[in-house]
Amino acid sequence: MLADFRPFQAWRYNLDQVRIDQVIAPPYDVISGEEQNALYERSPFNCVRLILNKEEASDQDQANRYTRARDFFQDWKKKGILTQESSPCFYYYRQTFKHPLTGETKERSALLGRFKIEAFEKQIVIPHEKTLSKPRADRRRLLEATRTNFSPVFGLYEYDHGQNEAIHTILQKAPLFDTTDDQGVKHAVWVVEDPQVIEGIHRGISAQKVYIADGHHRYQTSLEYAQEQRALRKAKPEEELDSDFTLMALVHFYDPGMLILPTHRMILPFDGYNPAKLAEALKPIFQVEALEFDQIQKRLAQSAKQVQMGLQFENGTSYLLTFQDPAEARRKMPEGKADLWYDLDVALVSHLILGSLWGIPESQWESTIRYTHSTAEALKQVKSKQVAASFFLRAPKVELLRDMGAHRELMPQKSTYFYPKLASGLVFNQHEK
Repeated sequence: MLADFRPFQAWRYNLDQVRIDQVIAPPYDVISGEEQNALYERSPFNCVRLILNKEEASDQDQANRYTRARDFFQDWKKKGILTQESSPCFYYYRQTFKHPLTGETKERSALLGRFKIEAFEKQIVIPHEKTLSKPRADRRRLLEATRTNFSPVFGLYEYDHGQNEAIHTILQKAPLFDTTDDQGVKHAVWVVEDPQVIEGIHRGISAQKVYIADGHHRYQTSLEYAQEQRALRKAKPEEELDSDFTLMALVHFYDPGMLILPTHRMILPFDGYNPAKLAEALKPIFQVEALEFDQIQKRLAQSAKQVQMGLQFENGTSYLLTFQDPAEARRKMPEGKADLWYDLDVALVSHLILGSLWGIPESQWESTIRYTHSTAEALKQVKSKQVAASFFLRAPKVELLRDMGAHRELMPQKSTYFYPKLASGLVFNQHEK
């Protein structure tokens, strides 16, 4: 047995008390301050109060955004705003959306359940990105205060062992709810309570590895918390605790709605900034072509095999960078990595260009790099001189997660962006009653 994916008695919104479109929210890490305010105003029961409670000037160790999230959760249960499933269930979750670039209508489906947390070295759960310290600390404090998973980790499984047949059975019934969010993404959820279907899903997932697509910080936090709880309670190896599990949404690796968007890098001003010298430093590892930005976009869209990226400085100069000297690049990058790692555009930007060629130490990357999935936003930021430079990258293929996992390699932070994001507020996994 590999992955252990189980039904659970979820807490979820009581639809006799609230409208689901008023209470769901995007994941915490994509909610801006303005969006946070709007969600607060939308409903006094919007789950933003759980996943991203507002900071207040009076916050202190014993009363803060995390304890308020805990108190809201407890209060909503008492008031009947939230209800608990009477028996363990899975949930089938389908998102219908338009491709943000082509306008094509697509569907992506997930199974929601509680997942047995495993250490990465067991190679049951495969990460592909490094995590950042600040988001980990934030999610850790929320988990410690509430002992509840409010948002699912997004995982991928590779093989269909009868799940499609089970899903066909599920869809014969009406969904629990069906709603559309502010971005036009339609969210529909079905309760899976048939014992035979539940067993088929559990058995089909149990023979597989799971690849983390999104939610690395939440999974890492859950792992550390689980290990700490086992130590505090002196749990025996065969003993299971509720904290050994986290909420997960599992999507098939080749789901027809699988979509990954590029994550562009925006670089804040730094010591030694000089566009001409910085562009010169990229030679001869890259072929550096000075082009208009629209030409760069066309070239990036046409090239499938070459490693290429766009670069624009705040002075208006823009370049197409074509990777052409892997041997020299490897000499300037960290040793001991798998071959495919040295060809990753995200690794080339961070470790080769920023770290080696431009002299920005890794300790400063978290404060120097900003991320966006919008080409227009990256272009706007650099043209308005809010950032010093923007790197324009292409979207990675989903197979890269499997390949990186096979070599036990991690990509730099913010390397993938699975679109659309999973909604928060669908179901909650409380660890302790």
